[in-house]
Amino acid sequence: MKAATLLILLLLFPPLLAAQERELLLDAVKKSGLPLDSLSLLAVEHSAAGNRALLEVNARSTRIPASVTKLITAAAVFREIPLGTRFETRLLSNAPREGSTLRGDLVLKGGGDPSLLSENLWLLVNRLAQSGIGKIDGDIIVDDSYFDAVLIDPGRDTKRSEMAYDAPVSALSFNWNAMALTIQPGARVGDPARVSLEPASDYVQIHSTARTVAGNSIARLVASRRPTPEQDGDILSVSGEIGINASPFESYRNVSQPALWAGSNLKLYLAYRGIQFGGQVRHGQAPDNSRLLAKIEGRPVEQLVVDMNKVSSNFIAEMLAKNLAARRQPPGSMAAGMAILNEYMAALGLDSTEYALVNPSGLTRQNHLSANALVRVLEDMGRDFRVENEFMASLPISGIDGTLRNRMGQTGTKGWVRAKTGYIDGAVSLAGYIGRGNGERVTFAFLYNGPAPAYQVRALFDKLSSQMVVH
Repeated sequence: MKAATLLILLLLFPPLLAAQERELLLDAVKKSGLPLDSLSLLAVEHSAAGNRALLEVNARSTRIPASVTKLITAAAVFREIPLGTRFETRLLSNAPREGSTLRGDLVLKGGGDPSLLSENLWLLVNRLAQSGIGKIDGDIIVDDSYFDAVLIDPGRDTKRSEMAYDAPVSALSFNWNAMALTIQPGARVGDPARVSLEPASDYVQIHSTARTVAGNSIARLVASRRPTPEQDGDILSVSGEIGINASPFESYRNVSQPALWAGSNLKLYLAYRGIQFGGQVRHGQAPDNSRLLAKIEGRPVEQLVVDMNKVSSNFIAEMLAKNLAARRQPPGSMAAGMAILNEYMAALGLDSTEYALVNPSGLTRQNHLSANALVRVLEDMGRDFRVENEFMASLPISGIDGTLRNRMGQTGTKGWVRAKTGYIDGAVSLAGYIGRGNGERVTFAFLYNGPAPAYQVRALFDKLSSQMVVH
């Protein structure tokens, strides 16, 4: 049945067509080949006439949700942290000044900002220079005491990775605690490969034996990151071969000591700005009598939620969870942050059997959610004028951006679905909102756990979503 015809019939014969629409959706589920007991599905239409379920399969049974967990993180953040809030990074010192010389240590104190990037750190250094400081006699002290010292949440998947998605979390974090690695062929066959990092601070030691060979292959390249024996930086080892005609190989690797990573890049930027510094970078805390020398503010919290949801950033999710905790009582811990997320779910009146949350990003098999619990969260955000637009704007848009950029882009569906995706091995999810041309909205949550390939599950979820876009 064509969508336009369905819309007309829905308007003329709503009870009859509502039943027919439910049958069509359930039929699509049955024809997918996925066992019904592997799914938890719920789609609810909201209209002036009231709410009605369009699809309901094991809606109150829990499944591993993967990254749709970030919807709850976003909702808790919007409930706890006022819009417009920005997290600060500061330069402090209790040392005296003699002319342009700071006669002591410079403290870089983190305030839990996930958006401290190269351009922000450069701005911070410029503000220090504008204050008249041109030389630092002491050390750089990195202070990450606003959060606890646990860098990797034990609730995460226990399998560790050196890739950027598994980055550690610290109150003093820089460039998402990841470094950009580029490997390029040398000028001639037999030359060493060219290995570079951005930023190029002395936090990382590069050990490379990679060589340039004929052809255009990068298949034999191997790169790995490990902490130094002193735990004061990282060693990046590169080996193998790259073809002389190969395109540059690019990869993002996380760092093991985020606060020292930030401090080492501060040292690099001081040199770029011409501020003299010959000391060390080390951990510590700002003395109580420290004075403010310069500060920068990060992106507003509503933009951080956009950054988290559009690309499904595990790093931002965990940073925000610890910020939730730290705002109540520093140092912020993941356990305290997760207590706030679970507190939010309880406040919705949900039965405790429908949710269990141990990690805010979904990078875990310990989280469990029902489709009904997710729909309740989406409904809560969707009816709150204060945050509805910001929450909606954070979600990927079908066929347009984020993790839905290459999904549901067909005519009639493109732009009509705003939803958070989720995936870890054996768990696929999708939850959000579907617009209908008659001005109504569908709130939905689809969860699957099982051995089926992810593409098969996504195909079903996309088909269901597209089928509910009625023009």
